[in-house]
Amino acid sequence: MTFNKILLLLILSILTSIQAQRIPIYGNETKMPKIWLENNQAEGILIEIMKYADSKLPENFEYELYPWARAFYNAENGFGGIVGISKTEERLESFDYSIPIYDDEIILVVKKGNEFEFNTLEDLRGLVVGVCRDCIFGPVFIEAANYFIVDEDKDSIQRLRKLLVGRIDAALINPGEAGLNIEIKNASGLSRDQFSIIEKPLVVDPNFLAFEKSMNMKEFLERFNKIIEEGYASGDIQMIIAGYILEVTSN
Repeated sequence: MTFNKILLLLILSILTSIQAQRIPIYGNETKMPKIWLENNQAEGILIEIMKYADSKLPENFEYELYPWARAFYNAENGFGGIVGISKTEERLESFDYSIPIYDDEIILVVKKGNEFEFNTLEDLRGLVVGVCRDCIFGPVFIEAANYFIVDEDKDSIQRLRKLLVGRIDAALINPGEAGLNIEIKNASGLSRDQFSIIEKPLVVDPNFLAFEKSMNMKEFLERFNKIIEEGYASGDIQMIIAGYILEVTSN
């Protein structure tokens, strides 16, 4: 075998290896319509955006969705990337981030008849607010949590039930009203007319794809970022988001 043939086979082998590279991506299993697990399949807006990027990359993503604490633990220990993560100063010390891939609207939901004015964080002082366990929605949330009393739970449905019986004053739900409507739709004994949404959201939290720094994924993230930028510039990703929310909420 000639040197040129050997070199060609080596190059083809390397390219095949790159194309076959599979990257585990962790995420939350209970955040409809943003991201969730259904029949052992990853679903949601974030998954559809990731699939859009995946279709244009040589790497392939493998999605593994768990309760948030476990998903974050796996990513924090460098077992794979994590999608749907917020950016904080503390996390920046451990993770390399993509550009924002989705803006997550975190709304305040109350029992109907218990509405209140929310203009500044001072308006939340002393309230008991339900939040998913170990969830952090960026620096604005961290600041806001200094004003209200955090009541953690396992999921949004449990949070809404606690709201109805008066165990909490408000519930943080995401993403936006679509997230609330879907949770109510999937829960027995809950109806939309039992709840009101405070007009001003607590925060609009950019969500990212991130990798623990020891994974050395900066070059990959540069390629990923370019695809996301082009997807938003063309309107492709906006169409994915709008279409997905329409499909899920109308079923």
